[in-house]
Amino acid sequence: MKTITIQVPDEVYAACEREAALSGRSVEQCVMEFLLKYGPRPQPELSEEERRAAMERLMRHAGAQSLGRPTGAHNECIDADLAREYASTHEEAR
Repeated sequence: MKTITIQVPDEVYAACEREAALSGRSVEQCVMEFLLKYGPRPQPELSEEERRAAMERLMRHAGAQSLGRPTGAHNECIDADLAREYASTHEEAR
């Protein structure tokens, strides 16, 4: 196990102290539990075959949804969207 030192605002530390006192644990135990529950998860090591199979499953969904109009880097659509926004008074948003 590794040791890590972090600086947190006083109000965050106070909240950790309250949680520790309520649960009968140390601040360190409460922080460790929080990190284990909500912290980053290690990614599983995949073989090349597993990685390729996962990519094939993902790519089956590529293009599955159509908005009925071009999107992305279609310059004419981008220009039309920008012109429409610049011309709008945005009165409907009020």
